[in-house]
Amino acid sequence: MTSFTTNIRDFAPTKLRPIGERIMGFLIRVAENSPNYRAIQHYNAMSDAELAELGMTRADVVHRIFGARMGL
Repeated sequence: MTSFTTNIRDFAPTKLRPIGERIMGFLIRVAENSPNYRAIQHYNAMSDAELAELGMTRADVVHRIFGARMGL
């Protein structure tokens, strides 16, 4: 009689890790290339005083960028 075992724990992390890393890398690139991400980066680069000149606070940035789509 022949028997064998497969240790899936040893296979999954080493074989699937590169696939997961590529998927995550792709998702990060998609997010970083979105107009919303660029807008957030633009406002984050501003000081609180510069935002105040525009009549905004940091909390207003999220509402301005995502409000219409997220019901904020």
